[in-house]
Amino acid sequence: MKLSYRTQANAQAIAAIYNKPLDKPEWFKVIAAEKDGGESQILLFDYVGWPYNDPRDLIHALSEMGDVVVRINSPGGDVFDGASIFNALTSHKGTVTTRVEGIAASMASVIAMAGKKVQAYSNTMLMIHNAWTIAAGNQYEFADLSEFLAKVDSDIVMDAYKKKTKKSDKELCEMMKSTTYMTAEEAMGHRFIDEIVTGKSVKANLNLSIFANLPDEFKLDGNAEPTPHDLEKALRDAGLSRNSAKAVLARGLKAKGDEKNEPIDNSLELAAIASELRKTISALSA
Repeated sequence: MKLSYRTQANAQAIAAIYNKPLDKPEWFKVIAAEKDGGESQILLFDYVGWPYNDPRDLIHALSEMGDVVVRINSPGGDVFDGASIFNALTSHKGTVTTRVEGIAASMASVIAMAGKKVQAYSNTMLMIHNAWTIAAGNQYEFADLSEFLAKVDSDIVMDAYKKKTKKSDKELCEMMKSTTYMTAEEAMGHRFIDEIVTGKSVKANLNLSIFANLPDEFKLDGNAEPTPHDLEKALRDAGLSRNSAKAVLARGLKAKGDEKNEPIDNSLELAAIASELRKTISALSA
């Protein structure tokens, strides 16, 4: 079958499912080692791969590093782009440690398996499931697609889990079929991770509603007021530059009618301003 799924129509469909604009320029961040011999860090905190981003920049940055910690909070993404990152990490010249800092879901859980040591904070989760896709066609095309997805599951996804956990095909098949969410403790019990670490982890504020069996703690609260960081991120998603977004927030987060133009400290007023900014963001995104 032809692997011609990377079309504009499919890209728009994925964007609608994840409720994310297609223009997402910043999907990873590199923190260089503070001194020679130290560890560099890669923060992988977003969707992985097509149609949002290309893994080449990340892989190129990795090639310049020695030992590295890959910090993960991601809903997953494109299986082939994720596989290229997994392969780059497993073949990296330095020691790779992967660390789950919010959730490692779908293909992000496969990337997590690339670490020589796999860590997770105690309040995080790891999710595994069968590969899925968006498709349209006749019965023969769907039969081919079903065969293709089975190959993806066994040759790419399950293979990474097997090498890490030493579990049987049957057990992994059942776990993937059931869309299994594991706490850090459960993931360690199943040998997906090696170590539970302490400290401050990031909030897993990602849209995971497309996946089955979603735990309550990962369901987004549509009524929750956004933080200033959330507002800046939303403004940038809507097309503003970093400086423009910060300028909008700097003007918006001031007390109305205050001649001194001092920052507000009233939570009710902040909520009201946040609501107005949210309306502005919606208009910018329309």
